[in-house]
Amino acid sequence: MGSLSKCTAGQVSAIIPTRNRPALLRAAIASVLAQTRHVDQILVVDDASDSTAWLSDIEAMSPAIEIVRRDRRGGVSVARNEGLARASGDFLFFLDDDDLVAPRLVETGLANLAMHPEVDLVFFRYRIVVSTEPSTRAVAPPTMASDPASEWLASMRFGTGPPVPRAILEGRPSSAFIRYLLPVHSGFLRRSAVGENCFPEGLRQGEDTYFWIALAAAGRRFLLDDHAYAVVRRHEGNTTRSRTRYRLEIQPCYEKLLAEGLLSFPEDVLLAHLKLLLFKALTRDGGVATHLKHVLASPRLLAGELRFWLENLVSRLRHQARESLA
Repeated sequence: MGSLSKCTAGQVSAIIPTRNRPALLRAAIASVLAQTRHVDQILVVDDASDSTAWLSDIEAMSPAIEIVRRDRRGGVSVARNEGLARASGDFLFFLDDDDLVAPRLVETGLANLAMHPEVDLVFFRYRIVVSTEPSTRAVAPPTMASDPASEWLASMRFGTGPPVPRAILEGRPSSAFIRYLLPVHSGFLRRSAVGENCFPEGLRQGEDTYFWIALAAAGRRFLLDDHAYAVVRRHEGNTTRSRTRYRLEIQPCYEKLLAEGLLSFPEDVLLAHLKLLLFKALTRDGGVATHLKHVLASPRLLAGELRFWLENLVSRLRHQARESLA
């Protein structure tokens, strides 16, 4: 981490949208406070929670915390955009209130950006922890120690997310975001990279996918760091979502990407049509013919996509097998 000193002069902002989940939020904030390089500004954007009595306790956790209270519920995109508008840091990252970041995420993100001035965003790999506790209870936060990242991670049983190929994320980032899950808190970026971009406030699903693809379409440069410093929590509050509901709510994301021409590679355009074809067929939402026509018009690309899906399935099964033996 010898290059870290080159960029420690810049300030770091964390943006955390929340609503009605104080216990989970405390754990999320605790993971930010446990960073080996301090976070200068922690923006907690409360999206019109039913009660505000607990906000003062959250604010008392650190002088770096700023509470932004919204009187009307707007959704996660509105909350993140509110945070973006108020962020003062030269660098920033987003964190959902039920997820965590490992203690070296900020330190390593800054070091990467210092060593690669041409890069705008660093993405980390992620880990998954399954919690059987009610979502009203908080997990034990990471603790500071001589090597806090390894000590904290060693204390919990994780599974790692399927790896995103480096060549795809760094060479064709839009392809990576439309094909792989990259949690929003796995990205660490320069504030200047955002420009006039914001999270689409009309989407109920895929708003982060759209945001990252919009940055890729604007020419931003991405870098992959192999450390799994983003932690995704699976709990009762996010595992009971109806698959039918998801299939309905994700469709506007792909439709918006296509309508705005943000997918520059023919393979990505075909994949968006293929996903819309599948989701519309499963939900009987209509409009199948347009997507079917586009998919069938490119048999070579379709064959390549089906081959990719098969190879990715095999890779995921092997990955899960290795995880079960670890």
